[in-house]
Amino acid sequence: MRSVASTILAGMALILAMPAGAWQFVTEDFPPFTYPATHSAPGSADAAGAGPMAEVVQAVCARLARPCSITVYPWRRALALAEAGQVDGIFTVIRSPQREQAFHVSRMLVTSHYGLYGLNGSAFVYHQPMDLAGRTLGVYGPSGTSIVLREQVRDVPDVHLQLVADNRRLLQMLAAGRFGADGLAAVNQDVAWHLIDELQLDNLREVGVLATVSYGIGLSRKRVGQAEFQRFADALATAMADGSVAAILRRYQLEPAD
Repeated sequence: MRSVASTILAGMALILAMPAGAWQFVTEDFPPFTYPATHSAPGSADAAGAGPMAEVVQAVCARLARPCSITVYPWRRALALAEAGQVDGIFTVIRSPQREQAFHVSRMLVTSHYGLYGLNGSAFVYHQPMDLAGRTLGVYGPSGTSIVLREQVRDVPDVHLQLVADNRRLLQMLAAGRFGADGLAAVNQDVAWHLIDELQLDNLREVGVLATVSYGIGLSRKRVGQAEFQRFADALATAMADGSVAAILRRYQLEPAD
């Protein structure tokens, strides 16, 4: 695993290669919201970000007449770079005290849900957090999903949370029975169905909805001042008001937050 120091040094090299005045955003492989452009490898020099959230960011940057680049990294590396102020922005982010401490968080752009997934052979149906007592739950993290899940099960006895580095691996582990016959995984609903189809994990099913979630864009408080963030926020608000953001999201069958 890369050290924090090496991650920050990599971020500094990336910034020095950017044109003067350009904003550098980082994101993760989180389909269908964000993913590497075709033929890009996450974290490589040409791992440009693609997908609806990347299109929204580029649309806002175009309105500001400001060059912006988007690079896909594993989430932990992207988050470390953004929290350290080595890049200007990051997405997707939820609105939470933890995220707002490090970032100016934009208006929420897209709404989704956190679902719970299990094996087809299980008769379990989720209704309330206490239903999870005594179970093992896999979750991608540390992430917005794991933050919400920890809050949901805070008062539930004997819950065993297992953090997994990415959602693809998480769902493959669930399908292989790595969390036990009664194990579950908490995954963003749009992400889960995208990956279940892509990976052909036919033995998985949704057993309930854990919570509603909305995602926005974070700009680093260490790198972007309040005035700059406000200009970004105003341009985003205009793009939302004239329907540009909703049009992008609906092309990907995603639900606009407003």
